[in-house]
Amino acid sequence: MAFCTCQFMRWAVAGFALTTTAFAGGCGPSYMIHKDFKPAPAAEAGRATLLIIRTTSFGWGITIDEFLDGKMTGQTRGRCFFMTDVPLGSHYVIGDAENKAVARINFQAAKIYALSQGIYPGFWKARTGFSAMSAAEAKREMADSSCDYREYNAAKPGQDMEANDYKEAIDDFEKETKEDPDRHKDTFNYKGFDGL
Repeated sequence: MAFCTCQFMRWAVAGFALTTTAFAGGCGPSYMIHKDFKPAPAAEAGRATLLIIRTTSFGWGITIDEFLDGKMTGQTRGRCFFMTDVPLGSHYVIGDAENKAVARINFQAAKIYALSQGIYPGFWKARTGFSAMSAAEAKREMADSSCDYREYNAAKPGQDMEANDYKEAIDDFEKETKEDPDRHKDTFNYKGFDGL
């Protein structure tokens, strides 16, 4: 009985934290513009395209800031997706929640990379994580009528990561990768796809 009570209390606290965050600090400033259309992603020669897709409505009001190598590229909130061009080579994608979710991807020319962004109960705020998506999965999620398309408002950009926060996130990621090589292999080995 004690186990059940502890389990219930843990989920009750997590649920309260998510609810509180959604109505308080989780609804921070938005740097995104909602669009009524959903463009088909297409990577240009010499560039790659990154899609970040929030595939769940859980924690709908909680805004997650997204960064590429510490530079803000967009935000997710609720069921939505956005896309951004990425220079070729190895780059760090970071989602900033209670934790710092990191994916290191080797971006190749004219490829599209789609990351599903999960959201999970945390202690004070929601936590997040990335997983690689197939072309079929990305296409299905983007086509869903409940999934909005948003664009980063470059005219009113958000703040980039502080240098110390960025370094700490990358150091933690590299340490985890060294200690458990399988932990991030789905994104580390992700090859992307040609189109949708």
